[in-house]
Amino acid sequence: MRVLGADLARGRNDAEPGASTLVLLDDEAHVAVVRHVSTLPELATTVARLADQEPFLLAVNVALVTPRRGSKSRPVDNLVRRRFGFRLAAAARGTALSSDSTGDALLAALAAAGAPSLPYPDRDRRRSGLAEIHAGLVLKVLLWEGSPAARAPSHPFRQELFRAYAAPSYRAAPGRGTWMESCARIDVLLRALLGAEGYDFEPAREALAGASSDADVARAGSILDASLLAGTARRYLESPESCVFLGDAERGYTILPADSFVRKIGLREGPPARGQLFPRASLGERLSGFAEIRPLELLAVPGRPQKLEAVFREAPVYEFDNLDEMLWWKHCRHLSGPPLPTEGLQELNVRLEPDEPAGRPALRLVRSRHRTLSFRFDPADTWRSRLPTRDGKTYPFRVLRASYDVLAAAE
Repeated sequence: MRVLGADLARGRNDAEPGASTLVLLDDEAHVAVVRHVSTLPELATTVARLADQEPFLLAVNVALVTPRRGSKSRPVDNLVRRRFGFRLAAAARGTALSSDSTGDALLAALAAAGAPSLPYPDRDRRRSGLAEIHAGLVLKVLLWEGSPAARAPSHPFRQELFRAYAAPSYRAAPGRGTWMESCARIDVLLRALLGAEGYDFEPAREALAGASSDADVARAGSILDASLLAGTARRYLESPESCVFLGDAERGYTILPADSFVRKIGLREGPPARGQLFPRASLGERLSGFAEIRPLELLAVPGRPQKLEAVFREAPVYEFDNLDEMLWWKHCRHLSGPPLPTEGLQELNVRLEPDEPAGRPALRLVRSRHRTLSFRFDPADTWRSRLPTRDGKTYPFRVLRASYDVLAAAE
């Protein structure tokens, strides 16, 4: 799958040529091609030409799924502001190359250019798709990942420090500061990003080295942003556990790099919703696309829940914080694969990732009696032989089978 990043020009209907930048990554995550475009049709035809009839993932910095009319913000915008201390720019809400350059306009332009795309990434890499990613948020996380607090095993003000990290403003509007100041800020950022694995900033450095005007510095900043978008899109495809998909594909989302601490902040969940999996038919609807459902009892007993087992063809992958002898769902986060319904969930058979040998027996998790959704390590001795309990670290696991209590279908 080809991976591209497009930094779309913002805020003006008469965007100057060269104000938007498109980059293409090669198989080694290096920026192989840099193109500057001025209109959506030109962007779409360039993407189609660079993809060369192969499926592609194009990362862009505009909202691909927008709220209904009358709604000023999306749930994901509020989530990013509350938990990460970051406010998405106005461009993220649809202001791009022109006043009507929303996610719908971009999708329409790609379809007209012969490159129809999904508004979200296809993890199977069979269909072309877009990914909403924002350079400022990516920079915040990358700077955090290189900080002393991120590397320390514990810190009393870790979350407050993370919220405080922010990149200096290097894409200033015309008339605000000199090009020399913006040039210096970009240079400082590029130095801070040395060693960021999976990102190639050499084209941005080369553009900055020869910059001698506002336009030159703006172009270098645009190449930097496009490289950040493309690098994050590739990271999401290659290592989904090192990223987080915030929001959902129906109401709006964004993708950003994330260590276990950032995922913990972004994917905190409340108690599971009630009534989603009852009766039995609704469980089948939720799981039929990626699991086989079979009964665990020969006969249905009136007045008692039926027991069903889901055997996953496409296994959900989660991670948990190893705090004690339990797996608490409030300290458990989805990494990849289909999300696992939790209502009525009673037991899990899992395999630790990624170093667990395939021949070893699966581990068992049994629903506890706590009101908060949690599971016992069962038996505890087997779990202790695989990992030290109470070490506070984060461990990923793959769900092989799950059993549910459901109500019988209505007659």
